[in-house]
Amino acid sequence: MDMVIVGKFLLNERIFDGYIGIQDGKISKFSLRKLKGDSEVRVGRGQIILPGLIDVHVHLRDFEEYKKETVESGTKAALHGGVTTVFDMPNTKPPIMDKKTLRIRKFLFRKKSYADYALGFLLAGNEPVQADFYKIFMGASTGGIYSKNFEEDFRKAPGIVSVHAEDHELIQKYPERPPIVEVTAIRKALSAAEKLKKPLHICHVSTKGGLHEILSKKLPWVSFEVTPHHLFLTEKDYERNKFLKVYPPLRSEEERRYLWSRIKDIPIIASDHAPHTPEDKEAGSAGLPGLETEVHLLLNAASKGLISLWDIVKKMSINPARIFGIKNKGWGEGKDADIIIVDMKREWTVKAENFYTKAGWTPYEGWRLKGKVIMTILRGEIVMEEDEVIGKPRGERIVRAGSAEGSVGSREEHQGI
Repeated sequence: MDMVIVGKFLLNERIFDGYIGIQDGKISKFSLRKLKGDSEVRVGRGQIILPGLIDVHVHLRDFEEYKKETVESGTKAALHGGVTTVFDMPNTKPPIMDKKTLRIRKFLFRKKSYADYALGFLLAGNEPVQADFYKIFMGASTGGIYSKNFEEDFRKAPGIVSVHAEDHELIQKYPERPPIVEVTAIRKALSAAEKLKKPLHICHVSTKGGLHEILSKKLPWVSFEVTPHHLFLTEKDYERNKFLKVYPPLRSEEERRYLWSRIKDIPIIASDHAPHTPEDKEAGSAGLPGLETEVHLLLNAASKGLISLWDIVKKMSINPARIFGIKNKGWGEGKDADIIIVDMKREWTVKAENFYTKAGWTPYEGWRLKGKVIMTILRGEIVMEEDEVIGKPRGERIVRAGSAEGSVGSREEHQGI
């Protein structure tokens, strides 16, 4: 074997003390018996081996907004934060709404991406082209583009759609975007998904009402995500710091607590990493950087008993790979050897100056957290160790399961020990 990682690893809800064999960039074996490899990584006390994580909602900017973030800086930030696969949101400047722009984006990622990636395509009355996933805004957010006919755009999409569910008409009436703006849009999106029976992923659900609508419908082809900022911050934080403007906005403490009360029912956690410089934020831009803090906030929450490590693995590796039909990702033998090592005992202070994102600030400045990603391995190669991203960009595009048009993916279980 090319590499063997020795130590405690989490699999099938249990912690094993054993060996993970890596061959040709794939996980070849989970074993309790000794494995031999050309190189060996030994995991220390208090440290645990987890899969590299998948973030299905990332804005990497670049193009005309390279000062906010680039593919290079954003994917370095991902590896630094334990994220090995990012989903690139297409509301860039210019937006990815035609074959030519998507081709340019594809070339840019091939040259500059340090993490593996999925490429998105924005639908708002235009014709779709082949992409890894599709994005529809039901109301305007960064970039200002939204779909004037959600059901028609959704119908045209040849693959899974990620939807920003805030109702355009209600935003005009209530520019502060109260819960009803999200809940109404989610109802409309669910109605279309029920009618068309097409895979739909609802982004950044932030309200009790929105969550209730999704869970009560129980449509197996509909998934959704919750962001760390809606789990850890509230509107009171925004009142103290206007940099925390985001769409959908931060909610009440009651709404935040409700999200935590249903944490077991939430299939995916994603950052909605939306970098803006301090100057942008002063001018009123909406969005928060999150790639380098999301995993750490969850590890800290795990140390307090709010969430289990296995829940983190499910919501940020196993479920994203299954729901978005990523054939080569997940946590099992035969999957890409995307692995992170976390030190659950290490305490550290969040400082934006130590991050790779070009945003230059973080909502969590000064927070003391317990739990740190100390190594990231991408397809069998160490790409980040002790806060330093190593080597050259070697990111690859995801391999989708199912048909050429994309699919929700198989529901096969990951392999056991």
